[in-house]
Amino acid sequence: MKKLKMLLASLIMVIVFASSTYAAETLKETYDMIPLNGYTNLFKNYVDGYSMNVPSDSILSFDPDQNKTQFDFRGKNIKVFIEEFNKDFSYEDYEFYSIKGLTNNTTDHNFTFNGTINTKIGPARVVEFNRRKLSGISNDKNNYMILIKRLNNNKALTFMVKSENSINKNEIMPILESFKNDVAVTKTPYLQKARDLNFDNLQNPTMYNKWSDSTKKLYLDDFINSDKQTWGIFVHDYWKYNTVPLIQANANTKFKYLVLYHSFNDSNENIKGGIKYAKENNQHMEFTLQTDIRNGNNLIYEVLEGKHDAFLIEMAKIFKDNAYPTIFRLANEMNGDWCSYSAWNTGLDSDIYIAFYNYIYNIMEREGANPYLIYVFNPNGQSFPNFKYNQESMYRPYEDRFHLTGLTLYNTGTYYPGEKWQSFSELYTPLYNDVVKRYEKPLMITEFACSSIGGDKPAWTRDMLNQMEKFDKIKVAIWFNGVDRDVDGTPARPYTIDDPKENIQVFYDYFAQKKNK
Repeated sequence: MKKLKMLLASLIMVIVFASSTYAAETLKETYDMIPLNGYTNLFKNYVDGYSMNVPSDSILSFDPDQNKTQFDFRGKNIKVFIEEFNKDFSYEDYEFYSIKGLTNNTTDHNFTFNGTINTKIGPARVVEFNRRKLSGISNDKNNYMILIKRLNNNKALTFMVKSENSINKNEIMPILESFKNDVAVTKTPYLQKARDLNFDNLQNPTMYNKWSDSTKKLYLDDFINSDKQTWGIFVHDYWKYNTVPLIQANANTKFKYLVLYHSFNDSNENIKGGIKYAKENNQHMEFTLQTDIRNGNNLIYEVLEGKHDAFLIEMAKIFKDNAYPTIFRLANEMNGDWCSYSAWNTGLDSDIYIAFYNYIYNIMEREGANPYLIYVFNPNGQSFPNFKYNQESMYRPYEDRFHLTGLTLYNTGTYYPGEKWQSFSELYTPLYNDVVKRYEKPLMITEFACSSIGGDKPAWTRDMLNQMEKFDKIKVAIWFNGVDRDVDGTPARPYTIDDPKENIQVFYDYFAQKKNK
């Protein structure tokens, strides 16, 4: 579950949605690449409104939502972001919070410069640093220079450079200093929709050879062919105690999915216990693997150095040997700064998350676990910080490496300043509509709940159950039966299903009505 947000997170909670009076039909329409001579091209971006000179041998790419423009050439990588400010945050907020993320880790990151420099396009804030090379990343680019500059029209330029070798500023600065905020914005971003590769355009199955028959059946039964929503619940260490049967009796239903949170601090024996319980009770596990920051060290780097391979191989063998279908939620809420694998904690570099995801996926594949794993890609419903380099599209895995899209938003209540009570529809209508635009994958709410502080929780739950069926692409919903505590240990967000007891009665009545139909 999420840790406490940083103090400034409340400044940047708005969700960004693409909107404009213009229409871009293809990616190619959104930019131009014009040769200037044998070694330089003029790049024009009609989405963000700028031009710059780039090496003619650059490989151009974008993230699926076209928040980022990327140039790769000769062992170097340049990412360009244009951030537009609004009433929720200013340039000062953007610079301060971004620099804070960059400089937050002084154990893994070695800083060589942090200050303001004068460039031909004006003064800019620059941070330079390096980290150790990671053996799990081919041709790892571990030298960084990140520049943030205020532009006119309430915008900022973020220019990120990383290189396999020391950064040659004589090569990089002319590219940066060719930047001009001189192109009319005439196009909307081209959205690359993530497809469900299990089916062709006619919805005929195409990829089932990768899964066991039982995994195929679970996917079809609950996520493709079902005309109703299936429910799950998080109960801490559900396989150790007799808590789940009691909750199920009081809620008048059997929760098909049970959640296990797992980290590199835990024993893999927990996975055995979780699967054994699920098998015996005809339920299934939503397995969530996360990393953390231990003694100032971000464990994501250790994983990518191979230091936890034995742990991961043992984990993979457990999945293979049990041969029981499991939903695998790998490093969820990556667009939240409370997660160690968020770009905010890895030098603003979302490539680290993608490398981490692929590294673990490849181990599961090599060890024979993937026939039993249904992968869910699960960003948080709101990005913290809500800047372009931290949007969900920056982290999206390859289409064939995830099968479900996860949604997560909570009615967090009003314990903390800046929070407000929100109905299920207020939370999920904009998120649902936005996700449907970007994904053709089946959807599930991987965790959600309502706090007991700030409003009428049973009324919220009753309304949620009435509204849920309108979101017909959401096939599974999992209630988080837990408590978030503040730094003093006081319950700040009591999410438990039976607090107050009238709340679980709402579930009882709802499922009783369903059974009587």
